[in-house]
Amino acid sequence: MKNKSTTEIVMTGSARIAAMVLTVFVTMTLVDAKTISGKVTNARGKAMEGVMLSAFTKEFEQIKTISVFSQADGSFAIDGLRDRKYHVRARLLGELDEWQKGVDAGTGGLGFTMKPATGEKLENQRTADSGFSMLKWDSMKDKDNYKMMCSYCHQTGSRGWRSPELPVDWETMIRRMDGFGGLYKHTQETLVKRLVKTYSDEAVKKWPAFVPPPAPKGVETRARITEWDMGNQYKVMIHDIELGPDGLVYAVDMARNATVSLDPRTGKRSVYRFPGKYRGPHSIELGNDFNMWFTLCSSGEMAKLDLKTKKYTITSSAEAPARRGSYPHTLRINPKDPEGLVWYTDAGRNSCFSIHPETLKVKEYHLLSKSQAVGAGKGESRGITPYGIDFSPVDGTIWYSKLNGNRIGRIDPKAKDGNIKEWNPPFRGPRRLHIAPDGMVWVPGFGSGVFGSFNPKTEKWKVYKLPNADNQIPYALNVAPDGMVWICGTNSDSLHRFDPKTEQRVEFRLPTRVTYTREIEFDDAGNVWTCNSNGPARHTERGYGSIIKLEILEPELKGEGK
Repeated sequence: MKNKSTTEIVMTGSARIAAMVLTVFVTMTLVDAKTISGKVTNARGKAMEGVMLSAFTKEFEQIKTISVFSQADGSFAIDGLRDRKYHVRARLLGELDEWQKGVDAGTGGLGFTMKPATGEKLENQRTADSGFSMLKWDSMKDKDNYKMMCSYCHQTGSRGWRSPELPVDWETMIRRMDGFGGLYKHTQETLVKRLVKTYSDEAVKKWPAFVPPPAPKGVETRARITEWDMGNQYKVMIHDIELGPDGLVYAVDMARNATVSLDPRTGKRSVYRFPGKYRGPHSIELGNDFNMWFTLCSSGEMAKLDLKTKKYTITSSAEAPARRGSYPHTLRINPKDPEGLVWYTDAGRNSCFSIHPETLKVKEYHLLSKSQAVGAGKGESRGITPYGIDFSPVDGTIWYSKLNGNRIGRIDPKAKDGNIKEWNPPFRGPRRLHIAPDGMVWVPGFGSGVFGSFNPKTEKWKVYKLPNADNQIPYALNVAPDGMVWICGTNSDSLHRFDPKTEQRVEFRLPTRVTYTREIEFDDAGNVWTCNSNGPARHTERGYGSIIKLEILEPELKGEGK
């Protein structure tokens, strides 16, 4: 009887959250009403499709950007603007950026004439996946090892990444990074020479000219992207985000040891610093108690933020290292769980944990060893690294991924020992997985440039490649309520939408160069939310971490794609 009542309360609370969030986004639409419109052509006066038009303005001394794409006739309309002046930029890979400054909201007939980029200006546009492809390897094992370990936090082929030129600079960077993952001995021994040879200024001058991908067309242009800069330039690292029941977007800022919030209605940003020492906030999730929960990877703790008082509760630091390991990583909470258990992986040991939100009682699930997985022995790497985690909406089972161990696994919370089972995927680097409404397990192959689905009933895989897969690093994916799979194009400044029914994929380009997308969330209006936090922030264009919202402008076209 108690469990039934609790379940009813949780479901009622979820419905209330949905209503509140929907009200927020409707209100935003009503408040923002003005439009800047015009047309984009080339030097010959021909209309250009797929050019991104971005309107920049300041809100609370932080930049907000609203971006749309030109249509087949070259026309564009940036709507949802407030009554103020904007700087408007026209951008397309392979073309020079064009600007119109001090444009009043409500202006029509704004014209942009695009001109081809050449030489160094074209090279400066080279996407990370293209820059990464310039790095040649004698061994695919070494390439895969470098791709896995050095791409943990960086777009490894971006212009910022390849800026060090002296061997000592590369050696220092590699030594610092090796503690996070682990490079093979041979990779380490040959890497500095390889990096210097490939990425020195003189070497870059001899590269073949960057060949941009084709301009977006059709459904790829039916998107509206809003980006909010967060915090101080070069001093922010936004890692994960979560949508709050109060209409705010919450995110962890690892650089400032804080949670930050954004009010999309007003643009107001707020900072809530964790007390005392540096704790390394990493993952964030809304609990069934309507508070935010966090993993604190540096201090080995868990935390809760009361959304009403904005006060933190941090679990005992004395017992945390012994009970919860060294690196609490990703967390998830099943909204239908009567107990509201907080589940999380520990990247520092071969375990997953659950913690009761009220009693703080912790249960550890020891995961399988190397020889115990189905198909064991394929793709084992240095380290295990339990990483992504999610719950099945079908049966409540808990699923996790081992990034370096190259596994996915399942825990049955109803079984005393968890009845743990693991499988090797047919690709390298399963990272932040998610479970679809139908129970299908979707997994990004971070080290392989692919993503795939795993059917728990048949134990069969289906795998799909991203464009230029050998040089891609899909960090995370998520499955929307409508079943669409959204994948981070982490090495190409993009988001991908995949329809499992038609197997059609659509790529949406993002406004900022060097956008290292982390986690993906959805609001009740069907919009997609993510964040940008390349490490270090100085590699990112303009040097800001950000929160990003992507809206599909024409719902009837959602099923179109490649």
